[in-house]
Amino acid sequence: MIWGSLMSFAKHESFHIRDGWLRKGMEALQRDPGIFLNPEAPTILGLGKNMVRALRFWMVATGLAEEFRQGRRTLQQLTPFGRIVYEHDRYLEEEATLWLVHYHLASNPRAASTWYWFFNHFDRATFSKAEFVEALAMWARENADRTGARRPQVARRSLERDFECLVRTYLPGGRDRSPEETIECPLANLELLQVETGGRDPTYRLLQPDVERMDPLVVLYAMKDWLDRAGRGDQPELNFAEALREPRGVGRVFNLGASSLSALLVRLQELYPQFRVRRQHTAGLDLLELPLVAKEAVLRHYYEARKVYLVW
Repeated sequence: MIWGSLMSFAKHESFHIRDGWLRKGMEALQRDPGIFLNPEAPTILGLGKNMVRALRFWMVATGLAEEFRQGRRTLQQLTPFGRIVYEHDRYLEEEATLWLVHYHLASNPRAASTWYWFFNHFDRATFSKAEFVEALAMWARENADRTGARRPQVARRSLERDFECLVRTYLPGGRDRSPEETIECPLANLELLQVETGGRDPTYRLLQPDVERMDPLVVLYAMKDWLDRAGRGDQPELNFAEALREPRGVGRVFNLGASSLSALLVRLQELYPQFRVRRQHTAGLDLLELPLVAKEAVLRHYYEARKVYLVW
């Protein structure tokens, strides 16, 4: 359940993530935690004022950074996830890094409510803009009503801007767009979205990923993170159905079916036997017993193993 007070929409200034932005943001935060509210930020970052505000939003929405108050100042710092990415793959060259950024974005109901809703609650594989916006508006109203407080209805134009930005997040740039709009988001490389039918009112399809392209350590990290968020970080078990269907679970966020998730767990055992997830059928339950290792250690192992592979 996502309470209305935790939802936010259209905070990206209508700018999707541009290639190089997240690296730029991580490097800037290493020099100045207050960069995004620095009057000289546009000059320092080489971005327009609205783009600076958008980058500030995306750093938090993707889980790479978190904001905090220090006296009267609002600052940002890299999260543990962000520090690992900055250390090992700040240019986002590894597809696993893109999956991880996507995971954090689609698991962030407070900062990226539309992305969270789309991957965790929207129940249509194919959809038009009108269908997307109407369903999102209904979800936003329902969650706002649960607070018991009177809150203004989310402006439809804000939801439309979120739709347009989400589509640009996962679709390659089109020839009919301006040069600025055709700068693709790195997450378009994940091939999670395609145009189903064109024309004046196109429809879109959410795609299942090619699991052969996914490193299974990404899935293990996400399951460990799900347990942490659920307050069960000290428990090594979760139900296969939870992983597949619960909001923020790997099935929802990565749009995986049961067979795809099973295949990834088999590949995890084959490629990383030390991180094997044991699957047991007990009392009618399909349980996954995760290895007793911190999620950050899972990521570090992935990047260190890739470093050895590339050197070889």
